[in-house]
Amino acid sequence: MPTSKSIKKNSAYKKIAITCGDDDGIGLEVTTKALGKLGPQKNCAFFLFRSANINKKQGNYLSLIDKKFGRFTFYSIESALVFFDILKKTGSLDSGFIFDLALKTCPAEWVIAATHLCKHQIFNSMVNGPISKTGIKKSGYPFVGHTGIFRDVFPKNNLFMGFVGADFSIMLATDHQPVSTVEKTLSNKKYLSAVFRGAKEFSNIFKSKKPFALLGLNPHAGEKGILGSFEKKFLTDPVSPDAAFLKKNWPKHKFFLSMYHDQGLIPFKMHHGQDSGVHITIGLPFIRTSVDHGTANDIFNLNKANPASMIDAIRLNIKLLNGEKI
Repeated sequence: MPTSKSIKKNSAYKKIAITCGDDDGIGLEVTTKALGKLGPQKNCAFFLFRSANINKKQGNYLSLIDKKFGRFTFYSIESALVFFDILKKTGSLDSGFIFDLALKTCPAEWVIAATHLCKHQIFNSMVNGPISKTGIKKSGYPFVGHTGIFRDVFPKNNLFMGFVGADFSIMLATDHQPVSTVEKTLSNKKYLSAVFRGAKEFSNIFKSKKPFALLGLNPHAGEKGILGSFEKKFLTDPVSPDAAFLKKNWPKHKFFLSMYHDQGLIPFKMHHGQDSGVHITIGLPFIRTSVDHGTANDIFNLNKANPASMIDAIRLNIKLLNGEKI
């Protein structure tokens, strides 16, 4: 793997890693459709992580990129980065280039490699296509999703899942853990303090100065202790979760802070669907966005996948890299 010592850092162009996700999912399709729709972006160089073993039908998706970009294919990350440096030094670098990485490693390893390269500031940011938790396990890794990979690389960072939508956004105070353990996790004052620091960080990406809505853990936010004491002990002015996401509440808040995974993601995905919304990881030292949908193996290679979420993920990534608010 390249290191910060072996690869010279370049700041003029923002180097964005895009991992396409599982080989048998729609990641390559939505990524190529998104890049074909967006076209070159000023001072951005895209490094596309995908499988070297794609079949002929999947190969047709690459032609969508070729209509807008000059595509250079490499079989290692290091060779692509070296060539990037050569182009930059000779004044030949152009935003219309795609650095296409045809790799024999598994999708989980693409994310691990890209995360380390972002950590060493060789890449500026990362966008992820969908990867399945079972696929990661089959590759021999213990991680639960992308967030599990990031937590392994940054064990001292408190990382939280955020979701940006057209009508409302959410942040999860806890994510991939059993509901039975949520209250114990949140009752740790040190952890809860980290949650609110994460919420403040998430707030910083929005133009709006409106407050976020803090959801209660229990029904009716505990009903003043009748349905649970957690809210009285740890939360200030929590909102009843059963009514929080009513349409009338959307304009009042910049986002909703959900206590656990399904409490926030069910209403978010019910409203925004699978074809919109962007997942962002809060607490990383670099910008990371991804699609808000899974691998959709059932429509693999059918040319039916909607690239809207990937388009949004790339656009948001670039905006945040440029210091813009949304």
